[in-house]
Amino acid sequence: MLLVDFNLAEHLDPKANVKGERIDRTVSCVSILIRKLADSHCCQGTPIFIARAVERGDHVPAVPAFVPGIPDSHPHYAEVHPDRVKKFSGSKDRLFVDPESQKPQPKRWRHELEHDAESVFWLLLYWAMVVQPEKCSKEKINPTSWASLLGKFGERDALVQNLTNNDVPDNLTHSFYKPLHPLIKDLAAILVIDSHHLDASDPRKDTFYVTEAFQRLILNFMIKNRDEKFMHRRVEKTFREVEGVPRSNAKSVTDSQAADSANRSLDSGMRPVCGSVNFCLFLLLCLRVCLQATDEDIDMALG
Repeated sequence: MLLVDFNLAEHLDPKANVKGERIDRTVSCVSILIRKLADSHCCQGTPIFIARAVERGDHVPAVPAFVPGIPDSHPHYAEVHPDRVKKFSGSKDRLFVDPESQKPQPKRWRHELEHDAESVFWLLLYWAMVVQPEKCSKEKINPTSWASLLGKFGERDALVQNLTNNDVPDNLTHSFYKPLHPLIKDLAAILVIDSHHLDASDPRKDTFYVTEAFQRLILNFMIKNRDEKFMHRRVEKTFREVEGVPRSNAKSVTDSQAADSANRSLDSGMRPVCGSVNFCLFLLLCLRVCLQATDEDIDMALG
């Protein structure tokens, strides 16, 4: 539920006068960029949140890049998940991938757990870009990054590479949230090389690795910054605008979603989730999705 139409979710006030009426919802099955894959007959989700490989229906082509080392785990995490820590022992060793020297790999592609983890990245990046903190000056979104976020595979893949290899643009997020930039950069680096291109002996090729790395990076970031103001500042109910492009709220929705939102009563007592979630709570949601996805897939694998 977190990854599906999160930007259109609403918070229902317990005191709202909704009289228990049913609120009709349109279905986002008409989202653009829907592809029918060989092993799937269902929709792949909101376009800007789906993994690049899912959009492409194939592995992400390799580029010359460094694969970062395995993130360290916090001691508390190690106590709760000793098996995971043993399986993915923290390492500073980076791996350089040269596409020209790649050994041939099996071509078969399927939707894997790491693609769900990538959706968490896109959701976090989107949220970081659009939210406007309360009691702060209005700042507009970097138009180049915004266009890449809303673009097709090539633009989104280039965005991941740019976030990994270059400094994060100052206006990618509101300046109040600049402390988030290292986390965004670290998460992007995990995704820069598709695990398909790694050797079978490398633990980073494991289907659970990306989710595990995300858990560690997000948890470590939250613990380190838990008392910082940017983690707890409430955000406004309207999103930031893109520089030179008005109404950034409308850029991530389909026509059916926009019509659905417009038809909702202004007197219903409902308000956007964006006015109820600070970054501490939002990162907890992302962390929860990673933890839950890993646990469920482990159960399925063992079942």
